[in-house]
Amino acid sequence: MITLVALPRTQIDRVAHLILTEPQYPFVGEIQELTAEKDPQTDFHVGLRGDTYVGFFKIDHDFSRIVERLPAGTFGLRGLLIGGQYQGLGYGSALLKALPDYLRQIYPALFQIWLAVDEANDRAVGCYEKSGWVVDGPGRIGRSGPEQIMRLTLTTG
Repeated sequence: MITLVALPRTQIDRVAHLILTEPQYPFVGEIQELTAEKDPQTDFHVGLRGDTYVGFFKIDHDFSRIVERLPAGTFGLRGLLIGGQYQGLGYGSALLKALPDYLRQIYPALFQIWLAVDEANDRAVGCYEKSGWVVDGPGRIGRSGPEQIMRLTLTTG
């Protein structure tokens, strides 16, 4: 249903059409903000439905810069955005379902990944929980308030 691939920074124009809907504004930046990051420790990835770019996310190679209690070199999922024009079609759930296999292919030594999600973003928290993410210890204050820290263990098979 959805394919995940790396997005070279030279091709960020391919996701420029992804929009935010009003309910998303407190929780994630606009695509231009998300893709403006220049940090070489952060990789860009996309979700494709056929030839259509429907989602974007980042993998941070040192998420401890965001969540200080995590060890240096901890990987983190950041900036997950399903374009507002593609929401309600199951692409977010499909992306999260495909994510573990994809991450094992791209980062073979990776066995766990973390994220921070706004506690008020019930829809996202529910989607993460359905995809196997679990709350992992104390949260932090983020973009728009308290966040939960969640972890996904990448098992084989």
